[in-house]
Amino acid sequence: MKVKTLAKQVATILGVPFSTRGFHETVTYIAERIENGQKTHVVTANPEIVMLARENRAFQSIVEQAYVVPDGIGIVYAAKWTNQPIRERVTGVELLEALMTEANKHQWGVYLLGAKPDVISLAAEKLAARYPNARLVGYRDGFFRAEDEEQIVLEIAEAKPELLFVALGAPRQDEWMVKYRDRLNASMMMGVGGSFDVISGKVKRAPEIWQKLHLEWFYRLASQPSRWKRQLAIPRFVLTVLKEKWSSRS
Repeated sequence: MKVKTLAKQVATILGVPFSTRGFHETVTYIAERIENGQKTHVVTANPEIVMLARENRAFQSIVEQAYVVPDGIGIVYAAKWTNQPIRERVTGVELLEALMTEANKHQWGVYLLGAKPDVISLAAEKLAARYPNARLVGYRDGFFRAEDEEQIVLEIAEAKPELLFVALGAPRQDEWMVKYRDRLNASMMMGVGGSFDVISGKVKRAPEIWQKLHLEWFYRLASQPSRWKRQLAIPRFVLTVLKEKWSSRS
């Protein structure tokens, strides 16, 4: 099975190299890489992640070496404003579910790391029921101490999962995966943020009409007002993109 190269399929937005593949192309591409034994680190980046990378050079370096997908309508709009070919969002929770479908088809091993103890156990239970042919080789909550990390790494390495989903929040989840990637024996590793909260049912996704209106971010803010500081990244992102666009024109 031939894997397409990443060349010429990247759109750079504020220094972050996004894949221009659509959702289904992305799933196929990652699945082919797994089947061909090629390791992949997936970052699902929204405007908040982009602004974080601009402020954190170490994180920027991690993002530059990863396979970055546009998780956020703001990224799609920014691509349109700068005439770059990103056609659609590739959201983290939907990509996770699609890759679980592939795992169910190929009987891949899956390891889940992160979130609260009750959340991760419930998410693991629901994913195991929904995808019975995928091998859930282990899960662990994200409330561990530094001295526990060696045991966790050894457990994942021994399980050799095709899919490793990590929910420790950004940038910690990606920093953690990169720190141990040579030892984890995972074919694909992906930071999934709050996806386990959604899968477990602890947090509800915005209704479909809100998603179609591209107002999912506003629904999350209304449902979780404590997110308001994080949401400030959105107007900062928009202003920065437009500023760079106008600067390049002048």
